[in-house]
Amino acid sequence: MSQLRCLSGDVKQILGKNKWRILVIFFSRVFAGVFWYRVDRSLYLLMGKSYKYVRIIFTPFFYLVQAYSNMDIHYTANIGPGLSVLHPSVGIVIAGNTIIGKNLTLSGGNIIGVKKKFNAGEYVIGDNCYLGGNACIIGPVKLGNKINIGACACVVESCLDDNVILAGVPAKPLDRKRGDIGTFDPIKKAL
Repeated sequence: MSQLRCLSGDVKQILGKNKWRILVIFFSRVFAGVFWYRVDRSLYLLMGKSYKYVRIIFTPFFYLVQAYSNMDIHYTANIGPGLSVLHPSVGIVIAGNTIIGKNLTLSGGNIIGVKKKFNAGEYVIGDNCYLGGNACIIGPVKLGNKINIGACACVVESCLDDNVILAGVPAKPLDRKRGDIGTFDPIKKAL
């Protein structure tokens, strides 16, 4: 039942201000990927650890859905309501045991993955976060609420502050006073 409520929040997030889009949303790649993740997650919550054996029967179908939607979201990832993917054709990967809050927006080409094995609760992303195009989070890391990650950034360290913009490789918080992340000045370098 909780995944049905989450799916309702996902649909609201995907629709945005354009409520008329409900007519075409059910044929979109985004809806297909998010819907089947919610179904997969519901079955896992219903059956528990034995689901990995039952899932073998459904594996060919889930591979077809992944090929259509370009989203590989592991069924053990705990994602809150409001998951939105803006450009799914570029691909999305979300690792298992990841805990993600509500209203996550992914631009496309995003990887929320791991560099080593981790336990549940070690990889946490807060509420109302946004990942720019091709941004990656390589964990395990913990991120606060309202984190915006710039395009092509690679987050490898935790940032528990709220309302932060992360940019660069490796991603660092932007200096709000200067408006940049470092001392690089392209105008001075060109002169």
